[in-house]
Amino acid sequence: MRIDKLILLCWFAIGCSSNEYIDNRPMIDFIDSLNTSEVITEVETDSIGNILDTLSVTYVKYDDKNCKRFTKKTYWYKGRKSSWIDYFKPDKNLFYRESFNEKGETNSVFETKSNFKGKIEKAIQINTEGDQIDTTLMDYSHIFYSNGNIKELQIKSFHEEVGELVIKINYDEYEKPLSEVMVLKKDTTSFQIWEYLDTILEKSIYTNYLRDTSKSIYYFEKGELLIDEEEFNLKNGDFIKSKEINHFYNDVSIRTKTIETNSMTKAKRYIKFLVEK
Repeated sequence: MRIDKLILLCWFAIGCSSNEYIDNRPMIDFIDSLNTSEVITEVETDSIGNILDTLSVTYVKYDDKNCKRFTKKTYWYKGRKSSWIDYFKPDKNLFYRESFNEKGETNSVFETKSNFKGKIEKAIQINTEGDQIDTTLMDYSHIFYSNGNIKELQIKSFHEEVGELVIKINYDEYEKPLSEVMVLKKDTTSFQIWEYLDTILEKSIYTNYLRDTSKSIYYFEKGELLIDEEEFNLKNGDFIKSKEINHFYNDVSIRTKTIETNSMTKAKRYIKFLVEK
């Protein structure tokens, strides 16, 4: 059975009729009709800029309002090739993702369903491995401010092997995220906060509690450009920095270079982004 037919059957099974939710197909068809706006090739270099290896290639499409609507990324890791495609709404929210193995076969699909006010109410995740098909359904619930913006979003899903997963995100009155907590079988697995200065995003802190506890801190410029990252591992009750990542941009805010530094060995990794329009 083709996986796109499987998605339709799953949606019909949970009552997702066209009278209740926006049909994603016309939006996908419109995005498919757009021309590729730019191609970004990610390469690893030495310290003086000589190319050592190609890490990924990304095709990007923008609409006439310069909103990113589509990406197709192919990357290579340890000799293996993988790829995925993402479709975005005008509000930048992802509504469809499909990933492929090195043979070009679909190995996962994610799709959301929105009501006619544009709010996501349901989503489905389908993973395939050989003849095995694994499906997870997600329900979205919202609490709103008096101005109509989302105050709290809760996403619930259940998997026979994993159990119940709950994600809760709190927003300010401008619908900017303040905090996010992920709980699996009543155990907190991750927690993230966002910090602003006069509504401009400055920093975000993400803590992962699965297996070995770790923490990542992200620093932003102009509210959207990720400029620095710090990664920490918990050791003897203290967070010890393990890696620092610095990102560099040109005058039109396109990322041109990334430098990763191992905080223990001081070894550096250099990554360059080549943009073709």
